[in-house]
Amino acid sequence: MESIRKIFSLAAGGLLLVCLAIVFPGFALGQGLPETVVAVIDFQKLERDALAAKNIRSQVEGYRSQYAAIISQEEEQLRQQEQELKRQRAILSPEAFAQRRREFEDSVARLQRQVQNRTRRLERSIETSLASVNKVLGPIIKDLSTEFGFTLVLDKRQVRYIDDRFDITPIVLQRLDERLPEVTVPPPEGE
Repeated sequence: MESIRKIFSLAAGGLLLVCLAIVFPGFALGQGLPETVVAVIDFQKLERDALAAKNIRSQVEGYRSQYAAIISQEEEQLRQQEQELKRQRAILSPEAFAQRRREFEDSVARLQRQVQNRTRRLERSIETSLASVNKVLGPIIKDLSTEFGFTLVLDKRQVRYIDDRFDITPIVLQRLDERLPEVTVPPPEGE
């Protein structure tokens, strides 16, 4: 039984070497895999603490407040229409009441579509703004990899343990704040 395990172990090892030779041609020449130097970034911290992220959140909150005020007014108008419709129920014919009820329901549906459209437009504006941040973030990480020699960057959420010396979040945050302290969120009204 032990000899069978050794045979399978040797076969698996040989298969691994063949696979490595295919994927990494230099491996077959005795060069081995390149050395991996790992760094981690706390992307949640960047999203929370970066000046650009704070700036985006502030602008988005402004847009949301504007939307909330507009929607609140429109909802109040619908509530008034609904109360008027309830008062008229006794004096209108069933057909006239049904017609007004359909018109009211159409108004409610129209408002719901407006809310959905505004939400989608705002989400697109946020995505555009975050893409601007990522365009700056990528080169910062690339520069740091050249500067410090790391070859792999992981999101801190994906790592159970890492020595703090490998956490480059503070320097990434500093450089991101220097290069991109603010981002203009495009107005979501365009469509």
